[in-house]
Amino acid sequence: MTEWTFRLTLRGIELTDEQLDTLSATGCDDGSFSLEPDGTVLGFFDREAPTEQDAVISAIVDVEQAGIGARVLRVQADDDWLTTSEIAARVGRSRQSVALLARGERGPGDFPTPIARQRSSNPLWSWSEVDLRERLRRSPHAPWRPKLNEALPLGA
Repeated sequence: MTEWTFRLTLRGIELTDEQLDTLSATGCDDGSFSLEPDGTVLGFFDREAPTEQDAVISAIVDVEQAGIGARVLRVQADDDWLTTSEIAARVGRSRQSVALLARGERGPGDFPTPIARQRSSNPLWSWSEVDLRERLRRSPHAPWRPKLNEALPLGA
């Protein structure tokens, strides 16, 4: 089996010792958890499963069925968080240009909101969300085409 690395963003728990013990006892012993200043809890997993989807879904089920009130808000690759400088390098813009987009001072105002360190001078954004925005900006119809093609019978 393959080991998959990913991060879950959680709400609904304070991350007490008792909650950590419960998570470990109910199948999340392959995860480590941290409490962010805004109250968000992050679960970092290294889970063995046949597919990445199987690993992620089983972790979500384990977290939410632990009986401690935790709810999964999002799933991300563990290396998904970027600063404006890192985003700028990936999209071929200046750091200042990306900062203006992020603040809504340039463009249509649809830049994703930061997902971590939101109140700091150096917040972090999800690359998958920024990348989707960039792809939509270039081709607004791109995301639904693959899903539609999957639903259509091949060669019919």
